[in-house]
Amino acid sequence: MSTIHLIRHGQASFGSADYDRLSSLGEQQVMHLRDHYARIRQPVDAIYSGTLQRQRSTAEILASLHGDGSGSSSGGIQQHSAFNEYDAEVLLKAHAKRSGLPLTALQGPNAKPDPRAFQRRLEQAGRAWIAGELDARGVEPWRVFRSRVAEGLEEIMRSEGRSRQIVVCSSAGTIGAAVGHVLGLDDEGALKLSWTLFNSSITRIRYDDARRNLEVFNAVPHLEAQPDPRPLVTFR
Repeated sequence: MSTIHLIRHGQASFGSADYDRLSSLGEQQVMHLRDHYARIRQPVDAIYSGTLQRQRSTAEILASLHGDGSGSSSGGIQQHSAFNEYDAEVLLKAHAKRSGLPLTALQGPNAKPDPRAFQRRLEQAGRAWIAGELDARGVEPWRVFRSRVAEGLEEIMRSEGRSRQIVVCSSAGTIGAAVGHVLGLDDEGALKLSWTLFNSSITRIRYDDARRNLEVFNAVPHLEAQPDPRPLVTFR
C-alpha cells in the first residue's frame, strides 16, 4: 500500500495585511516537522502542494529534508490547485450580506481580528455554505469544493501507484474534505473536521487499488516532543 501524508500548513499571518504567508511561528512549526521526519527516517517519494503561498512555503521547508531542494527522489514540488483552501474571506462577506451580521463584530477592542469571534462566525458561515445558502457569483459552491478535493486526491492515488510515500501540503478545509471523502462522511461531518486541525499537523491515508483507510488524523508529535509545546500547538 501507499501512504499520503496530508500536512496542514504552518501558522499563517492571521490579522496581517497578507494572511497568505507563514508567520515566524508557522515556519518554526514546519521546521520541527521536517526535523521529526529526518529523525524517524521517513521516506518521501513525492511532495505536492496547493498553489497558495502558505501551502507552497510549507512544502519548500519540508523539501529541504533531502538537502537538494527537490523534496523527493523523483523531482521537485508539484503544485495542484485541487488542494487550495476555500476562500474564507469571500464566504464571510457573503454570510454577512445574507445574515446582516457585520464583519466589524469580528474585531476586538484594539481593532485587530478576534480569533474566537472569527472562528464562531466562520462556523456559522460554513454551515450556511454547505446548506447552499451562500451560493452566489464569486462563491465556490461547497459541492464544487468537495468534488475538486476528492478528484485531486484520487488523481494522486492513480498517478503515484503502489508502495509510495507522498506528502501533500494543504489547508484545514481541504484536509477535512479529503478525510470526509475517504470515510464517506456527510457534508457537516467533513466540514467539522476542518475546525479541529492544528497547524503543521499530520493526517495519513493508506491506499491501494481497492482500499482507502484513514491511519492517522491531526497528529503533532513533532510539536509535542518540544520542551514546551503549548505555544507551538495552534489552530490559527
